[in-house]
Amino acid sequence: MFRFNGGQVVSKGTYWNLSNGEGISAEREMVLPGDRTVKYLKFSSAGIFLLGPLSGLLFVCLLPLMSLLMVVTLMSKSASASDALKSEEAAMCMGCHATQGVVKTFRNKDKLSVYISDSHFKDSVHGSLTCTSCHNSVSMDNHPSAQYASRQAFAAQVSTACKQCHGDEQLMAKPMHRQAITRSNAPPCSECHGSHAIRKSTRWKETASNAQYCLTCHKKDLSISLNGETLSLSIDETTLRKSVHSGHECSQCHDEYSKKNHPLKSFKDKRELSIALSGVCSGCHTEKYKQHLGSMHTSLLTQGNRNAPVCTDCHGAHAVGPKAMAETLSGTPCRKCHESTFQAYQSSVHGHAKMNGTRSAPICSSCHSAHQISPALASRSPRATCFGCHKEAIALHKEWLPNAEMHLEAVACTACHVPDAERQVYLRVTDNTSGANIYKAKLKEFLGAGYDKLTHAGESGIEGRQLWDVHQRLDDNNSSAGLTATIGLKDCNDSHKLGPKTMAVKQCDGCHDANSKFFKTVSMAIIAPNGHEEHYKVNRAVLGSVFTLLPMNHFYVLGSTRVRLLDILGIVMVFGGMSVPLLHISLRILTIPIREAKRMNKLRKEGRK
Repeated sequence: MFRFNGGQVVSKGTYWNLSNGEGISAEREMVLPGDRTVKYLKFSSAGIFLLGPLSGLLFVCLLPLMSLLMVVTLMSKSASASDALKSEEAAMCMGCHATQGVVKTFRNKDKLSVYISDSHFKDSVHGSLTCTSCHNSVSMDNHPSAQYASRQAFAAQVSTACKQCHGDEQLMAKPMHRQAITRSNAPPCSECHGSHAIRKSTRWKETASNAQYCLTCHKKDLSISLNGETLSLSIDETTLRKSVHSGHECSQCHDEYSKKNHPLKSFKDKRELSIALSGVCSGCHTEKYKQHLGSMHTSLLTQGNRNAPVCTDCHGAHAVGPKAMAETLSGTPCRKCHESTFQAYQSSVHGHAKMNGTRSAPICSSCHSAHQISPALASRSPRATCFGCHKEAIALHKEWLPNAEMHLEAVACTACHVPDAERQVYLRVTDNTSGANIYKAKLKEFLGAGYDKLTHAGESGIEGRQLWDVHQRLDDNNSSAGLTATIGLKDCNDSHKLGPKTMAVKQCDGCHDANSKFFKTVSMAIIAPNGHEEHYKVNRAVLGSVFTLLPMNHFYVLGSTRVRLLDILGIVMVFGGMSVPLLHISLRILTIPIREAKRMNKLRKEGRK
């Protein structure tokens, strides 16, 4: 492409006048018409050949841009017209609704503020809509005319407008949303999403914390039905913030749930849900959870007792308080299940001390521990637990009680320190070295067929000969086990009724008497696999049987466990010992004449000599 001026000599070719667009074809060399102000262009054949495709390509590339500019232009014109319409309608509506304090009263006397913040509505996802886009039943000719029974009925009616834009396919897409809106008591849309200040979920979801996101729904009146049981899903945000877990996000415990995932789970009932969620606690409280797994509570649970407590039963779910709360009379969780036991505790010396403000006074967990709870054993003295606080007990007993250590071994602390409780004697099979109980399975192994004879005794109970058989079988198996006996409470629940030490049993004849009421009942205690005791009646005559002299040689109470054969032998020995000298003296007296005659005869014989 070349530029030329008028009056210039040019060669053969086609020249285009830029002023009028006319073309001049030169067959040979010629002078271009006009003066120098007239401009000409000459295109070579190759240039014309390339210009065509390039022009077409340029048109194709610019076509989408040209179309977009046309659409934007049309939309801006439409928006201008719409804005004019909206501003006119909105101005009319906001004439009343921009005034604070304006309320609507329903037939049931419910009141609802009809104030609308203009700025809030403009920032909402519906900021581009007109008022009547949703309130399509409102007519300026007779507004306000609609009457509703209640605030709830009004909200339900307005919610029907949502479906004009949000179809069933969208509403039913997410399982949790589908479940929420299809239940019989489904809330209106505005209860969860708001009304005039609705924000796009993706905008606030990014900035909201995990807990804030969850509480969007769960701080409302939310519940589900599990086979007829109503389970509340409402969380009191104030209570949650006051709990020891206030610094945690919801997903730290409910790790399957997040802003993106909300699986829909099903449970048979509320209890199944509580049991399933209890395992969450092990994530942080590993040691405590291990202790709980070894407790009698978990043992009961694995045996099918679904009422056995799990973590949330004692600590709560979202209102978990500090440890100190569980150490108060009002905060201890044990009373939820053991109310009668707790009442007994409150009447005890420990309970009175706690109620009077002695912070160091023991509470349930002080004796039973908090998580590693073992079954209560009526046959076993709680001396190890008692000595945990009363470390000077042995020394104090030695000051007035003969053979103090022997007494503390054979007599449970509670047998003396619970004044009015009923006592009895318990027989147990224990390890002779450690004193640990021999469990049922091991005892069956030691006794063989003798175990069934022992536990299926007659109405009178286990006899002395059967205990002798137990002793022999244990000895034949070269076991380190043997029979032991202790005095304890008949009802171990009475151990919570501890009295002050001034009321403790100190009279010797309480035990050391042939008619002692402490020895009227005897039981054989065997530890079952679940840790609980099985009690079998024992004939109280075994305490005085010759067959138990060796098996129970560590449990002989003067005046109480008297063996009649020993009594007879003792009498024989006493009278036998006394009769020898008496007989000797009597014979000496009776034989005096004979001995005197012999003496005289002896003297006469000696005189003759």
